[in-house]
Amino acid sequence: MQHIADDTALKKTAAAGAVSREVTEALLKALISGGDERLDCDDVTGLNMYGYGPTPRPLDLAFGSSTASTISAAAFAAVRSYYADLLAEMDAISPVEIYEREIGRVRSDLLRLLGLEDTADQQRVDAILATSGTDIHLFAAALMAREDDRPLMTITLMGNETGSGVMMAASGRHFMGRVSSEQAVAKGEELRSGDATRNATIAVRNKDGSLRSDQDVEEELRGLIELGRAAGLRCLLVVTDVSKTSLLAPSLETALRLKERFGSTLDIMIDACQFRLAAATIRAYISNGFMVAVTGSKFLAGPIFSGALLCPPAMANRFRARAVPPALADYCGRAEWPEGWLAREALPARDNFGLLLRWKAALFELERFAAIPEEKVNAVFSAFAEAMTARLSNDPGFRLLESRPLDRQRLQKASPSVCWDEIPSIFSFYLRDLNDSRLLTATEMATVYKQLAMAGDEEAVRIGQPVRCADFGDMPAAALRICLSAPLVVAACESSDGLSGLIEQAMVVLDRTADMAARLSARTAMRASA
Repeated sequence: MQHIADDTALKKTAAAGAVSREVTEALLKALISGGDERLDCDDVTGLNMYGYGPTPRPLDLAFGSSTASTISAAAFAAVRSYYADLLAEMDAISPVEIYEREIGRVRSDLLRLLGLEDTADQQRVDAILATSGTDIHLFAAALMAREDDRPLMTITLMGNETGSGVMMAASGRHFMGRVSSEQAVAKGEELRSGDATRNATIAVRNKDGSLRSDQDVEEELRGLIELGRAAGLRCLLVVTDVSKTSLLAPSLETALRLKERFGSTLDIMIDACQFRLAAATIRAYISNGFMVAVTGSKFLAGPIFSGALLCPPAMANRFRARAVPPALADYCGRAEWPEGWLAREALPARDNFGLLLRWKAALFELERFAAIPEEKVNAVFSAFAEAMTARLSNDPGFRLLESRPLDRQRLQKASPSVCWDEIPSIFSFYLRDLNDSRLLTATEMATVYKQLAMAGDEEAVRIGQPVRCADFGDMPAAALRICLSAPLVVAACESSDGLSGLIEQAMVVLDRTADMAARLSARTAMRASA
């Protein structure tokens, strides 16, 4: 009888394994669904255009969250278990019904973790969920276009500090050739013909990569808004906190002075899509009447493509009765928009489990990060910033890109202690050829980035992809980035030697980056002398 019982147990184990494999395969497909072509993975490498895929890569030296991240093994396990329950439930309940319930819970969990839930002491904050940060810019433009029958002008940073599609999305135009509904669209075409939304961009760096003064930036912005007001336009100023190179730009002093000057002509949205902000800072932005855009795929290190637009009560009241272009139905479904909004009537009742699962992974990381005492988080940020700044400033193989302190003193009352989000967590740098002291070109920096990510006998090195930020004569220059993520901070706090281990790993990343640059420079010199 024993062998029969053993055989039965083996069959059950095999069946459970088959189910688990089916769920895993379904999850891998779902994680790269419900977005645009940026999610597409190459058939050979299994990686998307950023060099990432849906499978956890726990051996990677993952310091590239300013660009993208691979889902952590812990988040993947949690989301797989969650998805298995949903798949089983679909035998009795329609996927759309399940999706509407679960995406509503995601919205509620996000607001709860940020301290923005609806309470007796706090007015309602509404959240629109979106597949990406770029989609959020498109949604904001769609909501504000032709409000009071006035055309809209959005003002954003140049795309090198935000994202390549932001300027087009902020002008109310399709920014990719395919959208989350799998529909093909005409890139560059207005979402709604006749909206006449336009986008103006402002540079915060000079051509050599140095920072423009706040005064120069403010004067240029004031001139743009004056012109817009004279032409009968509404204006939306996008303040980026923080940018790809860790800038808060334009400064809050500038933004608040402009808001005081122009009043209802000017609205402000905070592009916090890096999500390198404490919950208290986000609440302060909301209390000042600013919309806030976040994503779960940068600092939180969830898989790419999960975003949310947080609308303060006054803005939510304005937008609740606003109709949206019918073309927005290709980008989102009814359930991603808050209850009671007229926009829902123009949107289909469809599911996007890819978006749901990516947000679940991001919230898994946010929950873990939020559970760490703030003093421990501050200690990790401070130690990492000190170590990276010292290495990049003193090692002749690197040149640190100019930045400035993250100053939010006007946002809320000064606190005697420093909050972690006032400490930089993205460090941008050029690489130097030690043979002739020249800086590597943008093309060479891209080569270093790609080669580091190709895993050989060692772990793959993941850093932030090059950001075009300067021109030295006729030579375009780009900066690579090394940065902290929420999972790295959590890992650093889990043991007594976790922080020292984090710093050691980061130093290994910089060692390998410098070595890769040296080998590339040597090959370039050999070709030149041949």
